[in-house]
Formats: sequence, C-alpha cells, structure tokens
Amino acid sequence: MREESCFRSPVDSWVAGRLGIPLDKLTAERLEMYQLQRIRTCLKYVKENSRYYRKSLAEVEPDEIRTMGDFRRLPTCSEQDLIDSEWMFQCAESTEIRRVVTVPTTGTSGKQKRIRFTENDLRSAMAFAPAGFAVMCEPGDKVMVMMSGGFDGSIGDNVAKGLEPLGTKVLLYGQVIDLADAADAVIKEQPDVIVGMPGQIRMLERYMTLHHMEFSLKSVLLSSDDLPEAMCRQLQESWSCHTFRHYGMTEVCMFGAVECLGKDGYHLRACDILYEVIDPDENGYGEIAITTFAHEGMPLIRYRTGDIGKMRRERCRCGSELPGIAHILGRRKNRMVFRDQAVFLSQVEELIFADSCIVNFEVAYGEAELQLTAIHYPEDKPDVEQILKRFRARQEFEGVTVEIRLREFPWDGKPGSGKKGIRRL
Repeated sequence: MREESCFRSPVDSWVAGRLGIPLDKLTAERLEMYQLQRIRTCLKYVKENSRYYRKSLAEVEPDEIRTMGDFRRLPTCSEQDLIDSEWMFQCAESTEIRRVVTVPTTGTSGKQKRIRFTENDLRSAMAFAPAGFAVMCEPGDKVMVMMSGGFDGSIGDNVAKGLEPLGTKVLLYGQVIDLADAADAVIKEQPDVIVGMPGQIRMLERYMTLHHMEFSLKSVLLSSDDLPEAMCRQLQESWSCHTFRHYGMTEVCMFGAVECLGKDGYHLRACDILYEVIDPDENGYGEIAITTFAHEGMPLIRYRTGDIGKMRRERCRCGSELPGIAHILGRRKNRMVFRDQAVFLSQVEELIFADSCIVNFEVAYGEAELQLTAIHYPEDKPDVEQILKRFRARQEFEGVTVEIRLREFPWDGKPGSGKKGIRRL
C-alpha cells in the first residue's frame, strides 16, 4: 500500500489526461473552463433533442453561459420530473439506447424512474472506474466484489469490469446473503481488497471477529449507502485496513466520486459530471445537484439528487487542488425533525455505531422522542448507558428523550441490504 503522504489521488491524473494537459498544469480554473465548454455543447444538444429541455430551456442561449454564475441561473429538475416522463428527457434514438435502468423513487409509493444510457455513456463510466479504484489496489491484487452480480449491467459486474484495466484478479462473490458462507469465502480466497455495501460488510466484520476468523486485508471500498465515520474506524481497527467511500447513483451510470488516502472528501468524475450544492446553509450544506453533460442517452441538467452535502474548495490532503465533495450528510428523506431541529440518520449512525457490538438498528421518532432498536449478535452486549451518554452530549438531541432497546440477531440470520429502518411515531 502506498504511503499517504506521497500519493495524490489518481483521479487527478485521469482529469489531466482528459483535458490533454500535464498533471502539473491541472488547476481548478482549467477544469472549470473545460466543464463550461462541455455544458454549452450539452445545452445545445438537449434543446435540439429533448422535449423536456426544449420547453424548460426555451429562453436560454447556450453560448451565453460563460461562467458558473450564468449556469446556476438555469432551472433545476428532480426525480419527480422523471416519473412516467423519462421519454421526454431522452435525446438519443431508441435504437441507440444500450441500457435502461429502472429504480424506485423516494417518497412516491409504487412509482419508478427509468434512466437510459447509450453505449458511449456506459463506456465513459467504465473509463473512470480504474482511476477511482487505483488508490486502493494494485496489479496482482485479489479483489472480492460482494455486491449483486452475475448478469450484464449488475453492480457487481460493472465493478468487476472497472477493475480489469488495473490487472487485478476479480472474484465476484455477490451480495452477502449467508454470513457463514461469506466468511468462509473470505478466509478461503484471502482477498487483498473487498468491495461491498456498508451494512452487510459491517455485519460480516463483526461475525468474523466473534468467530476468530483472521485474515490480512489492504482495503475496503464501501458504496450504495450512508457511511458513518464510526463504521469506517471499526473496520480499520478490526481488519487493519484502509477504508474508502464511493459516491455514485444510477443517474450517473453508477461511478461518480471516491475518497483518496487523505480521507478529505470525495474526488469527482468531473470530466463527465458537474456537481454543485444548491441553496447551501450557513455551514455550506445543501442539496447536491448533478449535470451529466457528457451523456448522450438522457443528459440531466441541474438534477437535484435528494442528497445533502457540502463542497470542498480547499486543497485536499493528498495535494489535489480540484473541487470535491467534502461531506455527505445523507438523503433528505432520512432527515428527522425534533422541535424544528433537523437531524439526519447519519448523525444517529455515528453515535450508535461507535459501539462495536451493534451491527444494525431501527429508528422511530416523534416531536421530541427517539426510539432506537439496536441489533447485535448473541455473544455481544452493547453498552446502552454509554450510547445514551453520547446522545446527551450532542446539542442536536437536547430536549429529546432517547430510548434504546436491544434485539439479538441470530447467527444464521440473513443480513438483507443492511439498510436502517426508520418510521414516524
């Protein structure tokens, strides 16, 4: 594994290569000029080919978008605009669409959105993958992908293909459904790197720890879910490895942004996608919006993702001077309000997962009440009083009655997605 102090994010080299300039000439200003040029081209393209943008951008002259300030005056869109109307966003001919991905929408029961990609869209996403993975693995490393796979276009299949240019040996295990089988596979294969979903990997790590199943690991890449720092620390300590977070979504064709060794936020796939934060508060947090200006099938302009985060403009610890995402609080839908104080599920996760015994939890909340069901293995006993003490020490939970119940997770239980349940009292 490379030393943290001398390893600049490989994403910068990828960006410089796309811009056709030496790495030492790469600056945030050069990148912004490139993005604006690509955005003007994209605006012309969508106005000519998309029924939705032909109407919403009717008064926009693409060549007049000379600065990011000009661009940010354009209207936004969201998944609500896509529901049952994705065909209005489509720009490419139907014969050119290589893949259609259907996913449920948030907050609208039974509704789905469909995102469409051409072959070039898919290739662009895959071209970024090696730069994102290069920080955590090297040629010859054995990488175990513990995500859904086995068919073309699946998450696991895309990750495996993205790793191919790095000369790694990819083991596509699939999602963690049976903990005993997954643990045995890890011990048998002895991977250098594991790629998986946070909740499932958390359960697997604790399962293996309690069963004294030891192995050597370089890195873990975690994606597809909120990921608290407390969970990363536990994995780092238990498996003596680096952890990396990946931020992606269907709308960007999966691969979007990844952490570096400096752990100073996410490095962006900025030659294909523009990231921005809309309506930031006094701390810089707002809704993350994306513009997929390099897409052909269904480009999205200022698409509000529903994720709340803040941008990083300062130099990264790895030496990169390009803008990135500093922090992601989580999904807007996973926000709770206690007496006008907004609290995200990720803030609860930080306090809960600080206890290494807890592998998952469920949440119910009211105006000034928070009920937590902490889930643990039979041999573990979480320290409830210590957890409550952490809640009492946090200002955002002042005046909130916190109740914690414990529930055992059987050794032969199925971990599912590992996502947290949340409901309103």
